[in-house]
Amino acid sequence: MESNASIAAIKGGLIIGLIGIILSMLTYVVDPSMMVDWKFSLISFAISLFLYVYIGKKYRNEEMEGYMTFGDAFKFTFIAGIIGTLLTGFFSIVLFNVIDPELPEVLTEQVLKNTESMMESFGAPTEEMDKALEQIEKDMAGKFSVGGILQGSWAWLLAAAFYALITSAIIKKKRPEFE
Repeated sequence: MESNASIAAIKGGLIIGLIGIILSMLTYVVDPSMMVDWKFSLISFAISLFLYVYIGKKYRNEEMEGYMTFGDAFKFTFIAGIIGTLLTGFFSIVLFNVIDPELPEVLTEQVLKNTESMMESFGAPTEEMDKALEQIEKDMAGKFSVGGILQGSWAWLLAAAFYALITSAIIKKKRPEFE
């Protein structure tokens, strides 16, 4: 990938990351429990996908004469995704360990509450619910620490690759053969 494409991908990643940080801060200020709400996760997914497509199409139309192979689109959006992931990951470390070190406990309690409510609605037996909630509490311990966030970063990179695959399929545009 040319250096112009790399620079554009980095700029796109900065935009993705900064918008992710702004969204996280707004959520934190309005209602931190939304951070672990599945509906909010769907909204975040849609916003992220929109940003990837917007940035990819903008690059394709302005720098690639309106045409882009799937491979070039994937490289571009994956680099942008990595940059965005690094920014939001760094922000998560700062949020959970500097700005509000009690937030992980609040989010863990909310996850437990959400899970318990869901299991009750399915009619799960009490002993099964207790086991599941205990396991969730164990699994969540340390997830918000610097080490826990860094350890989970592989999942973020997989998500960036997933977004890049979807986006590349949307923004690719083959140049006509006889143009």
